[in-house]
Amino acid sequence: MIADINAQSREDIYYDTLKGVLLYHNTLNEYPLHWHNEVELILPLSGSFQVKFHNDSSAVENCAPGDIMLIAPGTLHEYLAVEPGGEKLILLFDITNYSQVSSLVPLLKTLPPYVHVRASQFPVEAARLQNYFWDIERLYGESDEFLQISVYSLVTLILAQIGSMHLVDAVLPAGTSDSQSKNIEKLVTVTNYIDSHRGEDLSVEQLADLAGFSKYHFERLFKSCMGISCYQYITKRRVQMSQELLGDTDLSVMDIALQSGFFSLSTFNRVFKEANGCSPTEFRKLYRQGADALPGR
Repeated sequence: MIADINAQSREDIYYDTLKGVLLYHNTLNEYPLHWHNEVELILPLSGSFQVKFHNDSSAVENCAPGDIMLIAPGTLHEYLAVEPGGEKLILLFDITNYSQVSSLVPLLKTLPPYVHVRASQFPVEAARLQNYFWDIERLYGESDEFLQISVYSLVTLILAQIGSMHLVDAVLPAGTSDSQSKNIEKLVTVTNYIDSHRGEDLSVEQLADLAGFSKYHFERLFKSCMGISCYQYITKRRVQMSQELLGDTDLSVMDIALQSGFFSLSTFNRVFKEANGCSPTEFRKLYRQGADALPGR
């Protein structure tokens, strides 16, 4: 959990579930001036509040539900109340401990102290980022190592998406190649394509062509940046889609398998059970009994 803020306003983060990742709901109307070594990502859920920054100027950003705020490590900031009830989903992530985001580190250094993605200005991008947040929230706390890797990969997607939106205005630091930034942009394009077409027949060869790489180079680059293979990522996103359909619709398991991109019911059942520790039918039953009954929670 979060330790007390010391005299220098530094906040030391203690991780209670996953190393280097802390996700929690915050309902405090105000929070004093502080900074930390982690990237902070904020998704406002209700009400409205302000974030005031003190590094270079006393900038104040008004945050509304659905916005996404990224606060860079070392940035002095505080929360100011506008109205009661400013509930937020806050994610803190230490990028220095994870090899799968190492290629993003120099690019993140090109970003300003904070980035505010307003849902009113970027509705499509904000919606995609919100979905990543909710995927993380659903997987957070799982004991399965594959699902833990999924959390890190989803955080990487958030960072890459926000970074990609600001590469045009960024000044790359010395030692960062132009090809590196272009590779990140291409991977964001590919992951966005997967998310939009995960119910369709996808192949690594097809995605490599989309990125403009050979299959061999694409697979190496994808795993280096994402921490899992492209095939594992596709499978993970399809399983997550099937979870949503099982929980929110009355479609048959067969129909859900097909809509999620699994064209064999036996394959779907096997992959789903490997990822969740239960069958799709059992998952639906447990889901409707309540989230606390789901495996690993």
